[in-house]
Amino acid sequence: MKLLFSVLFLLLSIISLKAQTDCKQLLAQKINLYDDLEKTQLELTTNFSKLTDCGLDETDIVFFGQPPVLATLVIGWLNEDPETVTYQKLLDEILKMKATPEYKESVTFYNDFVSLRSKRIDLANWETDSQILLALVKDERAVNAIYQVIKEKPDEFETYGDMMDEFNKLADSMISNKEPLAEETPFLTDAEIIDYDELLLTAQIWGKPLLIYFTAYVDVNSRKMEEAFLNDSDIQEYLEANYYTVTLFVDEKKVVPKKYITKNAKTGKLMKTYGAFYNKIQEERFKNQSQPYFAIVSPDGKILKTQGFTLKKKEFKKFLK
Repeated sequence: MKLLFSVLFLLLSIISLKAQTDCKQLLAQKINLYDDLEKTQLELTTNFSKLTDCGLDETDIVFFGQPPVLATLVIGWLNEDPETVTYQKLLDEILKMKATPEYKESVTFYNDFVSLRSKRIDLANWETDSQILLALVKDERAVNAIYQVIKEKPDEFETYGDMMDEFNKLADSMISNKEPLAEETPFLTDAEIIDYDELLLTAQIWGKPLLIYFTAYVDVNSRKMEEAFLNDSDIQEYLEANYYTVTLFVDEKKVVPKKYITKNAKTGKLMKTYGAFYNKIQEERFKNQSQPYFAIVSPDGKILKTQGFTLKKKEFKKFLK
């Protein structure tokens, strides 16, 4: 029996030794670039995962081991001088990156990103989620734009990952000139967005041109247009399918959050209400102060068309198209 245990222990030791990576052999091995990119990535990631025995830890493997990241690191070298591209070169480069102050920040960024992807979207948690988003995108306007999307369509996406994937699809459809996905957008509800760039960014996220409707609660002509045809189903359906649409009431008396209250450089007056900011947008961006007033703006900020008061539905349809 004692002999049997000794033999088993020896066999397990041999198996364990075989399972250990031969770092000297692996590091001397050249990295191959095949015509099939998937084959290149598979071999690269498989061998890369073994470098935990050669100086890297599990965090490094997870962070750098994503196929697109690894491919980005090595393909440039392979195109320049494939004979010198070994796993030793890859290891040395990663160890250099690890030694930089940015590495820890990058790992934290990646972990936050992965964590947020799986998190359920719930505006009740927005205060916490928005801080994570702000740390990731580093742009308050982008975070506010995402908030507007969630606010308008709270049940559209289950997780932030679902939202990110959908936005990527929209971006791809814009790049390939495919027809953007139709999304429902409110039309006659005040947008409550005072930053013009944020309006553009939100439209970019939806993958549509921006259509702004400048109006006023006390404007008679605006009500006439709404009654005449703006609420017609064919107009509404066309707007929803082809534009990210916002309505800005220039006489809106609701006070903006305190941090946004600022002085109008032209008039010297404090801008405290949403209406004051909408007036400023219309005057500065479109050189117009009349209502109703419609403006179509491309995602890159170019003013494509404008339209004033009309009761002719065909004229307005022509403007939209």
